[in-house]
Amino acid sequence: MEILQAWQPVTYLKGRSLADLGFFEVLAHFDYLKLSFSDLAETKVDVIYDQFVSPVEYYVWSYRFSTEYGRFDLLSKEEDLSTVKDESSLYFYKVLNSEYLKWFDHNPLINRKTHPKLEHHLYMNDDQVFEVLSEYEPKFIKV
Repeated sequence: MEILQAWQPVTYLKGRSLADLGFFEVLAHFDYLKLSFSDLAETKVDVIYDQFVSPVEYYVWSYRFSTEYGRFDLLSKEEDLSTVKDESSLYFYKVLNSEYLKWFDHNPLINRKTHPKLEHHLYMNDDQVFEVLSEYEPKFIKV
Protein backbone atom coordinates (compact mmCIF):
# COMPACT_ATOMS: atom_id res chain seq x y z
CA MET A 1 0.00 0.00 0.00
CA GLU A 2 1.27 3.45 -0.91
CA ILE A 3 1.95 5.88 1.93
CA LEU A 4 2.11 9.65 1.43
CA GLN A 5 4.95 10.83 3.65
CA ALA A 6 4.90 14.57 4.29
CA TRP A 7 7.90 16.34 2.81
CA GLN A 8 8.50 19.92 3.94
CA PRO A 9 11.75 21.14 2.37
CA VAL A 10 10.82 24.79 3.06
CA THR A 11 8.62 26.40 5.70
CA TYR A 12 7.98 29.81 4.12
CA LEU A 13 4.94 28.63 2.10
CA LYS A 14 2.13 29.24 4.56
CA GLY A 15 -1.22 27.54 4.61
CA ARG A 16 -3.47 25.13 6.45
CA SER A 17 -4.57 22.83 3.63
CA LEU A 18 -3.70 21.67 0.13
CA ALA A 19 -6.21 24.20 -1.23
CA ASP A 20 -3.84 26.98 -0.11
CA LEU A 21 -1.16 25.89 -2.61
CA GLY A 22 -1.41 27.48 -6.04
CA PHE A 23 0.23 26.09 -9.16
CA PHE A 24 1.06 28.81 -11.64
CA GLU A 25 3.67 27.38 -13.99
CA VAL A 26 5.19 24.12 -15.17
CA LEU A 27 8.13 24.41 -17.53
CA ALA A 28 9.77 21.34 -19.04
CA HIS A 29 12.97 22.68 -20.58
CA PHE A 30 15.77 20.71 -22.21
CA ASP A 31 18.03 21.47 -19.21
CA TYR A 32 15.55 21.45 -16.31
CA LEU A 33 12.03 20.91 -15.03
CA LYS A 34 10.56 23.86 -13.13
CA LEU A 35 7.38 23.85 -11.07
CA SER A 36 6.20 27.19 -9.67
CA PHE A 37 3.87 27.52 -6.70
CA SER A 38 2.42 30.25 -4.52
CA ASP A 39 0.63 30.37 -1.20
CA LEU A 40 -2.27 32.52 0.01
CA ALA A 41 0.11 35.35 0.96
CA GLU A 42 1.41 35.29 -2.65
CA THR A 43 4.80 33.97 -1.60
CA LYS A 44 6.20 32.23 -4.65
CA VAL A 45 8.66 29.38 -4.98
CA ASP A 46 10.30 27.72 -7.97
CA VAL A 47 11.03 24.03 -7.59
CA ILE A 48 13.83 23.19 -10.00
CA TYR A 49 15.12 19.80 -11.05
CA ASP A 50 18.34 20.53 -12.96
CA GLN A 51 20.94 17.89 -12.10
CA PHE A 52 21.77 15.56 -14.94
CA VAL A 53 21.91 11.91 -13.98
CA SER A 54 24.04 9.43 -15.83
CA PRO A 55 24.34 7.70 -18.11
CA VAL A 56 21.78 9.44 -20.32
CA GLU A 57 21.78 13.01 -18.97
CA TYR A 58 18.15 13.51 -18.05
CA TYR A 59 17.26 15.76 -15.11
CA VAL A 60 14.31 13.57 -14.03
CA TRP A 61 13.36 10.07 -15.11
CA SER A 62 9.64 10.66 -15.43
CA TYR A 63 6.92 13.14 -14.56
CA ARG A 64 3.17 13.28 -14.96
CA PHE A 65 0.27 15.64 -14.40
CA SER A 66 -3.31 14.90 -13.46
CA THR A 67 -6.35 16.52 -11.90
CA GLU A 68 -7.85 15.46 -8.60
CA TYR A 69 -10.44 13.52 -10.59
CA GLY A 70 -7.69 11.68 -12.45
CA ARG A 71 -6.05 10.73 -9.14
CA PHE A 72 -9.12 10.24 -7.00
CA ASP A 73 -7.28 7.32 -5.39
CA LEU A 74 -5.04 9.78 -3.49
CA LEU A 75 -7.90 10.61 -1.12
CA SER A 76 -7.76 7.12 0.37
CA LYS A 77 -3.97 6.89 0.81
CA GLU A 78 -2.43 6.65 4.23
CA GLU A 79 -0.56 9.80 5.26
CA ASP A 80 2.52 10.00 7.45
CA LEU A 81 2.70 13.55 8.82
CA SER A 82 5.41 12.80 11.40
CA THR A 83 8.02 14.67 9.33
CA VAL A 84 6.13 18.00 9.29
CA LYS A 85 8.40 20.62 10.89
CA ASP A 86 6.01 23.61 10.91
CA GLU A 87 2.26 23.00 11.10
CA SER A 88 1.50 26.48 9.72
CA SER A 89 3.46 25.73 6.53
CA LEU A 90 2.48 23.79 3.44
CA TYR A 91 4.14 20.52 2.57
CA PHE A 92 4.46 18.12 -0.33
CA TYR A 93 4.85 14.32 -0.29
CA LYS A 94 7.30 11.56 -0.98
CA VAL A 95 5.38 8.44 -1.91
CA LEU A 96 6.54 5.30 -0.15
CA ASN A 97 5.85 1.91 -1.75
CA SER A 98 5.03 3.84 -4.92
CA GLU A 99 3.02 2.22 -7.70
CA TYR A 100 4.55 4.77 -10.10
CA LEU A 101 8.04 3.51 -9.18
CA LYS A 102 6.89 -0.09 -9.52
CA TRP A 103 5.65 0.74 -13.02
CA PHE A 104 8.96 2.43 -13.82
CA ASP A 105 10.89 -0.62 -12.60
CA HIS A 106 9.63 -2.52 -15.65
CA ASN A 107 12.15 -0.51 -17.68
CA PRO A 108 15.04 -2.96 -18.22
CA LEU A 109 17.66 -0.19 -18.61
CA ILE A 110 16.82 2.38 -15.94
CA ASN A 111 15.07 1.29 -12.74
CA ARG A 112 15.62 1.16 -8.97
CA LYS A 113 18.19 -1.61 -9.35
CA THR A 114 20.37 0.57 -11.58
CA HIS A 115 19.46 3.80 -9.73
CA PRO A 116 18.59 2.94 -6.09
CA LYS A 117 18.15 6.59 -5.01
CA LEU A 118 15.08 7.03 -7.23
CA GLU A 119 12.16 8.67 -5.36
CA HIS A 120 8.57 9.60 -6.12
CA HIS A 121 7.81 13.28 -5.32
CA LEU A 122 4.17 14.38 -5.23
CA TYR A 123 2.95 17.98 -5.42
CA MET A 124 -0.77 18.60 -5.17
CA ASN A 125 -3.44 21.06 -4.26
CA ASP A 126 -7.20 20.62 -4.29
CA ASP A 127 -7.37 20.58 -8.14
CA GLN A 128 -4.07 19.38 -9.58
CA VAL A 129 -1.48 16.68 -9.06
CA PHE A 130 2.08 16.75 -10.36
CA GLU A 131 4.40 13.79 -9.80
CA VAL A 132 8.13 13.44 -10.44
CA LEU A 133 10.49 10.47 -10.35
CA SER A 134 13.93 11.77 -9.44
CA GLU A 135 17.19 10.59 -7.91
CA TYR A 136 17.68 13.83 -5.97
CA GLU A 137 15.72 16.51 -4.17
CA PRO A 138 15.17 19.63 -6.27
CA LYS A 139 16.17 23.20 -5.47
CA PHE A 140 13.49 25.33 -3.80
CA ILE A 141 14.04 28.98 -4.69
CA LYS A 142 11.91 31.75 -3.18
CA VAL A 143 11.10 34.33 -5.87
